[in-house]
Amino acid sequence: MPRFSGAPEVAASGDGRLEVFVFDFEIEGPLWHVWQTQWSNSTAWTGWCEVIQSGSWPATVAANGDGTLQLVIATGGPDMYSAKQTAWSNGWSDPTSMPAVPLPDGFFPPGVAANADGRLELFVANGSLWRLEQASWSGSWSTWQPHGFPTGAAVVGPVTAGRSGDGRIEVFVIDAGGNLWNVRQTSPAGSYTGWNAFGNPGVPLDDRPALARSADGRLELFIRGTDNQLYHQWETAVGTFSWSGWTPFNADSIPAGGLVDHPVVAPSADGRLELFLTGNDGNVYHSWQTAASNGWSTRWLSEGSAGGGFAAAAPGLGRNGDGRLQLFAVGRDGNLYTKWQTAASNGWTGWTPLDVQSPTTTVPNVIDLTGVLAENKITAARLTSSIQNPGGGEYVARQTPGAGTVVAIGSTVDLFLEKIAP
Repeated sequence: MPRFSGAPEVAASGDGRLEVFVFDFEIEGPLWHVWQTQWSNSTAWTGWCEVIQSGSWPATVAANGDGTLQLVIATGGPDMYSAKQTAWSNGWSDPTSMPAVPLPDGFFPPGVAANADGRLELFVANGSLWRLEQASWSGSWSTWQPHGFPTGAAVVGPVTAGRSGDGRIEVFVIDAGGNLWNVRQTSPAGSYTGWNAFGNPGVPLDDRPALARSADGRLELFIRGTDNQLYHQWETAVGTFSWSGWTPFNADSIPAGGLVDHPVVAPSADGRLELFLTGNDGNVYHSWQTAASNGWSTRWLSEGSAGGGFAAAAPGLGRNGDGRLQLFAVGRDGNLYTKWQTAASNGWTGWTPLDVQSPTTTVPNVIDLTGVLAENKITAARLTSSIQNPGGGEYVARQTPGAGTVVAIGSTVDLFLEKIAP
């Protein structure tokens, strides 16, 4: 089993099966992937598959207009990679390079939102805000489009993007002083405004905002302050650009040590938003709307922990095809744990390890490569090679297992060398 770290990313395939992405414990380590083998079966999962050998958590997943999922992976430099499902609710392509983020090198995790016409738009901040957009559903990406930065304020945090009740994309990012800023489309799939100031609640803001849409279409915004408390504001009406202003969220029941990393929020089957955040004590905490598009529970409820307490990272949150929410969190022991609603919009199980099969990888094609190049390619796939070369051959003529076979990490690939033309 891999040893994990950071915040899991969760998305639902078009057929309702959950897919989970989580990084290895290594710094800039591999990204691993596991998915449900049966629709809405919280205990039926594939083995672990390695997506890419190096990246920075968290990964970002969004649904294309055609229903396929798109995965975006940041690295420690200007590079970013993308993979997508090859068909609706199907397998995945290999990661491919996206246009390099403009200088300066390095950027914070991206935010992605779908246009009203189904095309994805992707945003990153590295002092300035930059945008990529798809030319068509699930299609190629544009060059980077600049949004600049607010006067005297470098935007430096992870970006959050979502679609408002009237179909426009709204984008939120914090600056180096802990203030929140926004740009928004002036019409669905249209152009963007300049910078709109959201300020802060009297303490600097920290990390990624969480953005969700209430059942009546109004956006709700949550973000943690540097005091490790959560702050909240909401649209007063859809499409009016009018917001409530900042208010502390359940401030009278903040756990000892406060809250860490960013919140995650999703609608229950009955339309109520449910919000989760990790406490500095290693437990996950929970709050929920008391009715759809209404107020919130007045105290944090602890959902407990596992694995010696959870790491200082956000949990992952997904919704099964039958409407039940499911949580994922990395324990301090490096294992991934999960719990789920026992019925849609109802109670919860306890935490259980996501105990799946051994991690797997795909055997690469090395036919016609020299022995040295074949060994390098096999090693890069986290496999070992065994070479049979009775005649002093130079090039690979046969390999077992064949290219494309999914095998356990560390498996042996037998190579048979002959003197043939490459």
